[in-house]
Amino acid sequence: MFSFAQKVSDKDLSSYLMVYFKDETHSLYLATSDDGYSFTDVNGAKPIVSGDTIAEQKGIRDPYIMRGDDGYFYMAMTDLHLQGRQKGYRTTQWERPAESFGWGNNRDFVLMKSKDLVNWTHTILDLDKSYPSLKVGCAWAPELIYDAKAKKIMIYFTMRLGNGRTKLYYSYMNKDFTKLDTAPKILFNYPDSTKQILDADITKLPDGRFCMVYCAQDGTGGIKMAMSDKINSGYKYQPDQVDLEPGACEAPNIFKRAGENKWVLLDDVFSIKPNNWGFAETTDFKSFTSQGHFNDGVMKATNFVSPKHGAIINITKKEADGLRNYWNRKNMPVGRSRVRIDVPLDSIQLSDPAIMADKKTNMYYMSGTGGMLWKSKDLKLWSGPYNVAQPDTTSWMGKRPMIWAAELHEYKGKYYYFATFTNRNIKIDTVKGSPIDRRAVHVLVSDKPDGPYVSFGDKIYVPGNLITLDATFWVEDGKPYLLYCNEWLQNFNGTVERIQLKPDLSGSVGGRNILFFANESPWSKEKMGDLIIPNKVTDGPNVFRTQTGKLGMIWTSWVYDVYTMGVAYSSNGKLDGKWIQEKEPFTPPNFGHGMFFRTLEGKLLLSIHSHKVVNGRTIRNPHLFEIDDSGDKIILGKEY
Repeated sequence: MFSFAQKVSDKDLSSYLMVYFKDETHSLYLATSDDGYSFTDVNGAKPIVSGDTIAEQKGIRDPYIMRGDDGYFYMAMTDLHLQGRQKGYRTTQWERPAESFGWGNNRDFVLMKSKDLVNWTHTILDLDKSYPSLKVGCAWAPELIYDAKAKKIMIYFTMRLGNGRTKLYYSYMNKDFTKLDTAPKILFNYPDSTKQILDADITKLPDGRFCMVYCAQDGTGGIKMAMSDKINSGYKYQPDQVDLEPGACEAPNIFKRAGENKWVLLDDVFSIKPNNWGFAETTDFKSFTSQGHFNDGVMKATNFVSPKHGAIINITKKEADGLRNYWNRKNMPVGRSRVRIDVPLDSIQLSDPAIMADKKTNMYYMSGTGGMLWKSKDLKLWSGPYNVAQPDTTSWMGKRPMIWAAELHEYKGKYYYFATFTNRNIKIDTVKGSPIDRRAVHVLVSDKPDGPYVSFGDKIYVPGNLITLDATFWVEDGKPYLLYCNEWLQNFNGTVERIQLKPDLSGSVGGRNILFFANESPWSKEKMGDLIIPNKVTDGPNVFRTQTGKLGMIWTSWVYDVYTMGVAYSSNGKLDGKWIQEKEPFTPPNFGHGMFFRTLEGKLLLSIHSHKVVNGRTIRNPHLFEIDDSGDKIILGKEY
């Protein structure tokens, strides 16, 4: 068993731990990150503790974790199951009558304490039993902070008395972290007493002040901020809403980026379906910059979706590695000795899957959107994800570019990473009133197939005033070429283009050449009012040559609202020939962005993702299909 030192310095807190729950299970989950941007669930998106084993109502919500001054980790959660009757845990809708105690009424917190993040003790803290005169209607969203002046852990939470309105309260824990030492007191009064406030989170700032963010159910319902010189009183109301969500959100939490004077506000955006977390970054607690949602911006959730009300804290790299290794060992099949758990291809969620078969290592390497890498020996079980892309942070990409549609290619003894990089903080154009982010294709290099892939050579491969995406690679007559799309957002008629690369792929030479436009396709369509017109989207080009020498290209667009891939053939067998589009799509509906590769045994396959929308959320999974290229035109075979 790994163990932690009692004291750690701020410079050692380079990794991150996230706690969250899910409505489906009402249980506790943990995820870790080494960069504060990409989080991976330590137990493969399964609970580390089931709510029905620790909670009086057989379910937990709103987990919060803190590192104590004594080297222990402390956690507090709401003891509440919203579907308790449906699950058979109780015979009534709520634990007590709603007319007396309100919606979702409960009266307990679940408290947990651990030295190693693995072995936990736990206690039920019953506020109603401890203070019956309060007539507790609900007790939600407990959080913890160490009060250096009182030398105690302060617990603060949302509470409703009877069937009144929720307000914010605080108290202090006893030294054993099992019960309250003091009766609950009001933490903060909202100016409008007719509005409910809930879900407070307190951060101590570098200047000694305390910043409290909380949810005010006022207007659309969102996050507001209050400042105080004291930890438990004196918070000054600020009227502005600091979250950047157009709809309602709740459950704010602030965490610090390691080694930087940057803090990130996260919130649970329950007004979108399915729910997601929103993120906004600040350096001064006055202005906030959007970081998007999980997997819709720089923040990534690699193996889980739709987390609910949670928190993120800084931990050491040793602690993060120890926690990950524990759960990997715990989940390891008998007889296996690996650190990471292999998963089947169809359990991976990945857009734009591209696979490289490498004979030097006798391995397959799969990349795609998100900047992560997966490895496999047999195309069936995959280990990962691994973070392998290291772009130049001093370039136009910035420190945390979004990475889309990465492909790996071996060329003259080195390995190259062709991908799309987006810096949302830089705008290069405004088209029809919409600002255009700095987005472009670029190439990274490595001596090994599993990276790391780093920047080299030219800072820019294609003109900087273009938005380009979906890079791929082709060699013709001994000359290397970069192929890509000029995105429709800028020209409203997407293109597929090529530009010649330097012999070592470290930059481009010459000008761009347009191969074809989106509206040349007879199979891709969209509606404009009552009119049916060619679709404007070009995505995911990939070039091939049949065994008879015919040059072709697969690429993706839409047939109305159906994601679909088609194929075109060059009239003269050259990139700069006239491209003749096939009349019908190449793939079944809702498959797209494919890439050809040959297995280690020489069989031609197509890697492609399926596309479906479930409860408003887009789900994409990689698939493999057999391809027959023996004639002048390729034929799609059975799923591999």
